[in-house]
Amino acid sequence: MNDISAILQKIQEDARQYGEAAAAAAREKAGAITESYRQEAAAETAKVLDAAKRQAEAIHQRAASQTGIETRNQKLQVRRQAIDAAFHKAMEQLCAMPAQKKAEVYAAMAAQALAGDAALVLNQADRAALGETLPALIMKQCAAAGKTCKVTLSNTTGPFAGGFILDQGSTETNCTFEVLSSSVKEELEARVDAALFG
Repeated sequence: MNDISAILQKIQEDARQYGEAAAAAAREKAGAITESYRQEAAAETAKVLDAAKRQAEAIHQRAASQTGIETRNQKLQVRRQAIDAAFHKAMEQLCAMPAQKKAEVYAAMAAQALAGDAALVLNQADRAALGETLPALIMKQCAAAGKTCKVTLSNTTGPFAGGFILDQGSTETNCTFEVLSSSVKEELEARVDAALFG
Protein backbone atom coordinates (compact mmCIF):
# COMPACT_ATOMS: atom_id res chain seq x y z
CA MET A 1 0.00 0.00 0.00
CA ASN A 2 2.83 2.38 0.88
CA ASP A 3 4.51 1.59 -2.43
CA ILE A 4 1.36 2.65 -4.33
CA SER A 5 1.15 5.88 -2.32
CA ALA A 6 4.80 6.61 -3.04
CA ILE A 7 4.30 5.95 -6.75
CA LEU A 8 1.22 8.22 -6.83
CA GLN A 9 3.13 10.95 -5.01
CA LYS A 10 6.00 10.63 -7.47
CA ILE A 11 3.61 10.88 -10.44
CA GLN A 12 1.95 13.95 -8.93
CA GLU A 13 5.31 15.61 -8.24
CA ASP A 14 6.54 14.86 -11.77
CA ALA A 15 3.32 16.31 -13.23
CA ARG A 16 3.64 19.44 -11.09
CA GLN A 17 7.28 19.96 -12.13
CA TYR A 18 6.39 19.42 -15.79
CA GLY A 19 3.56 21.95 -15.53
CA GLU A 20 5.84 24.54 -13.91
CA ALA A 21 8.52 23.99 -16.55
CA ALA A 22 5.98 24.33 -19.38
CA ALA A 23 4.55 27.51 -17.87
CA ALA A 24 8.04 28.98 -17.44
CA ALA A 25 8.92 28.14 -21.05
CA ALA A 26 5.70 29.78 -22.27
CA ARG A 27 6.40 32.90 -20.20
CA GLU A 28 9.94 33.05 -21.56
CA LYS A 29 8.71 32.69 -25.17
CA ALA A 30 6.04 35.35 -24.65
CA GLY A 31 8.67 37.63 -23.13
CA ALA A 32 10.99 37.10 -26.10
CA ILE A 33 8.20 37.87 -28.57
CA THR A 34 7.21 40.98 -26.63
CA GLU A 35 10.84 42.14 -26.38
CA SER A 36 11.34 41.64 -30.13
CA TYR A 37 8.27 43.74 -30.83
CA ARG A 38 9.39 46.42 -28.35
CA GLN A 39 12.79 46.65 -30.03
CA GLU A 40 11.22 47.09 -33.47
CA ALA A 41 8.79 49.68 -32.15
CA ALA A 42 11.64 51.50 -30.37
CA ALA A 43 13.70 51.67 -33.58
CA GLU A 44 10.78 53.06 -35.57
CA THR A 45 9.88 55.44 -32.76
CA ALA A 46 13.49 56.71 -32.70
CA LYS A 47 13.18 57.70 -36.38
CA VAL A 48 9.91 59.50 -35.70
CA LEU A 49 11.36 61.16 -32.61
CA ASP A 50 14.38 62.42 -34.54
CA ALA A 51 12.21 64.04 -37.23
CA ALA A 52 9.83 65.39 -34.60
CA LYS A 53 12.74 66.77 -32.60
CA ARG A 54 14.09 68.69 -35.60
CA GLN A 55 10.62 70.06 -36.31
CA ALA A 56 10.10 70.94 -32.65
CA GLU A 57 13.45 72.75 -32.48
CA ALA A 58 12.57 74.88 -35.52
CA ILE A 59 9.21 75.78 -34.03
CA HIS A 60 10.85 76.43 -30.67
CA GLN A 61 13.27 78.94 -32.22
CA ARG A 62 10.39 80.86 -33.85
CA ALA A 63 8.40 80.80 -30.62
CA ALA A 64 11.36 82.06 -28.56
CA SER A 65 10.84 85.59 -29.90
CA GLN A 66 7.30 85.72 -28.50
CA THR A 67 6.45 86.20 -24.84
CA GLY A 68 4.05 85.16 -22.13
CA ILE A 69 1.17 82.74 -22.42
CA GLU A 70 1.17 82.62 -26.22
CA THR A 71 4.73 81.28 -26.24
CA ARG A 72 3.94 78.79 -23.50
CA ASN A 73 0.81 77.56 -25.30
CA GLN A 74 2.65 77.11 -28.58
CA LYS A 75 5.35 75.06 -26.89
CA LEU A 76 2.79 72.88 -25.20
CA GLN A 77 0.91 72.38 -28.46
CA VAL A 78 4.08 71.42 -30.33
CA ARG A 79 5.02 68.97 -27.60
CA ARG A 80 1.56 67.41 -27.64
CA GLN A 81 1.61 67.07 -31.44
CA ALA A 82 5.06 65.51 -31.45
CA ILE A 83 4.18 63.10 -28.65
CA ASP A 84 0.89 62.18 -30.34
CA ALA A 85 2.75 61.66 -33.65
CA ALA A 86 5.20 59.29 -31.96
CA PHE A 87 2.39 57.24 -30.41
CA HIS A 88 0.43 57.29 -33.69
CA LYS A 89 3.47 55.97 -35.58
CA ALA A 90 3.98 53.23 -32.99
CA MET A 91 0.30 52.24 -33.41
CA GLU A 92 0.74 52.10 -37.19
CA GLN A 93 3.74 49.81 -36.75
CA LEU A 94 1.76 47.51 -34.47
CA CYS A 95 -1.08 47.26 -36.98
CA ALA A 96 1.35 46.65 -39.86
CA MET A 97 3.04 43.62 -38.26
CA PRO A 98 3.19 40.60 -40.59
CA ALA A 99 0.29 38.18 -40.01
CA GLN A 100 2.46 35.37 -38.59
CA LYS A 101 4.21 37.64 -36.11
CA LYS A 102 0.90 39.26 -35.16
CA ALA A 103 -0.59 35.80 -34.53
CA GLU A 104 2.35 34.88 -32.27
CA VAL A 105 2.04 38.13 -30.30
CA TYR A 106 -1.74 37.77 -29.97
CA ALA A 107 -1.44 34.12 -28.88
CA ALA A 108 1.18 34.94 -26.23
CA MET A 109 -0.89 37.85 -24.86
CA ALA A 110 -4.10 35.80 -24.85
CA ALA A 111 -2.47 32.82 -23.13
CA GLN A 112 -1.29 35.11 -20.33
CA ALA A 113 -4.69 36.79 -19.98
CA LEU A 114 -7.00 33.77 -20.22
CA ALA A 115 -8.50 32.22 -17.12
CA GLY A 116 -11.03 29.97 -18.87
CA ASP A 117 -13.02 29.47 -22.06
CA ALA A 118 -13.47 32.56 -24.22
CA ALA A 119 -14.76 33.91 -27.51
CA LEU A 120 -12.09 35.81 -29.44
CA VAL A 121 -13.21 39.15 -30.92
CA LEU A 122 -10.94 40.55 -33.66
CA ASN A 123 -11.26 43.52 -35.98
CA GLN A 124 -12.43 42.79 -39.52
CA ALA A 125 -8.94 42.71 -41.11
CA ASP A 126 -7.42 40.46 -38.44
CA ARG A 127 -10.46 38.18 -38.51
CA ALA A 128 -9.93 37.69 -42.27
CA ALA A 129 -6.17 37.15 -41.90
CA LEU A 130 -5.95 35.22 -38.62
CA GLY A 131 -9.44 33.99 -37.75
CA GLU A 132 -9.02 30.44 -38.98
CA THR A 133 -5.78 29.67 -37.15
CA LEU A 134 -5.51 32.00 -34.15
CA PRO A 135 -7.93 30.22 -31.75
CA ALA A 136 -5.99 26.95 -32.10
CA LEU A 137 -2.68 28.76 -31.64
CA ILE A 138 -3.99 30.41 -28.45
CA MET A 139 -5.20 27.06 -27.09
CA LYS A 140 -1.79 25.56 -27.87
CA GLN A 141 -0.07 28.39 -25.95
CA CYS A 142 -2.49 27.88 -23.05
CA ALA A 143 -1.80 24.15 -23.00
CA ALA A 144 1.94 24.85 -22.93
CA ALA A 145 1.29 27.10 -19.92
CA GLY A 146 -0.70 24.36 -18.20
CA LYS A 147 -4.10 25.96 -18.83
CA THR A 148 -7.08 24.17 -20.32
CA CYS A 149 -8.99 26.79 -22.29
CA LYS A 150 -11.36 26.51 -25.20
CA VAL A 151 -11.12 29.52 -27.53
CA THR A 152 -13.65 30.10 -30.28
CA LEU A 153 -13.81 32.87 -32.86
CA SER A 154 -16.62 35.32 -32.12
CA ASN A 155 -19.22 35.96 -34.81
CA THR A 156 -18.82 39.71 -34.25
CA THR A 157 -15.89 41.98 -35.08
CA GLY A 158 -14.68 44.98 -33.12
CA PRO A 159 -14.18 48.58 -34.29
CA PHE A 160 -10.58 48.77 -33.02
CA ALA A 161 -7.30 49.19 -34.94
CA GLY A 162 -5.66 45.99 -33.71
CA GLY A 163 -5.39 43.56 -30.84
CA PHE A 164 -8.37 41.59 -29.57
CA ILE A 165 -11.00 41.19 -26.89
CA LEU A 166 -11.51 37.95 -24.95
CA ASP A 167 -15.19 37.56 -24.14
CA GLN A 168 -15.41 35.19 -21.18
CA GLY A 169 -19.13 35.55 -20.58
CA SER A 170 -19.48 37.76 -17.53
CA THR A 171 -16.07 39.39 -18.11
CA GLU A 172 -14.15 40.79 -21.04
CA THR A 173 -10.40 41.18 -21.28
CA ASN A 174 -9.58 44.07 -23.58
CA CYS A 175 -6.21 43.56 -25.27
CA THR A 176 -6.80 46.03 -28.10
CA PHE A 177 -3.88 48.15 -29.22
CA GLU A 178 -5.81 51.27 -28.22
CA VAL A 179 -6.23 50.08 -24.62
CA LEU A 180 -2.67 48.74 -24.36
CA SER A 181 -1.28 52.00 -25.79
CA SER A 182 -3.40 54.06 -23.43
CA SER A 183 -2.25 52.02 -20.45
CA VAL A 184 1.44 52.79 -21.13
CA LYS A 185 1.01 56.26 -22.63
CA GLU A 186 1.07 58.13 -19.34
CA GLU A 187 4.19 56.27 -18.24
CA LEU A 188 5.99 56.79 -21.56
CA GLU A 189 4.89 60.38 -22.33
CA ALA A 190 7.49 61.86 -19.97
CA ARG A 191 10.28 59.84 -21.62
CA VAL A 192 9.09 60.75 -25.12
CA ASP A 193 8.86 64.41 -24.06
CA ALA A 194 12.39 64.25 -22.61
CA ALA A 195 13.71 62.66 -25.82
CA LEU A 196 12.09 65.36 -27.96
CA PHE A 197 12.65 68.43 -25.85
CA GLY A 198 15.05 67.46 -23.07
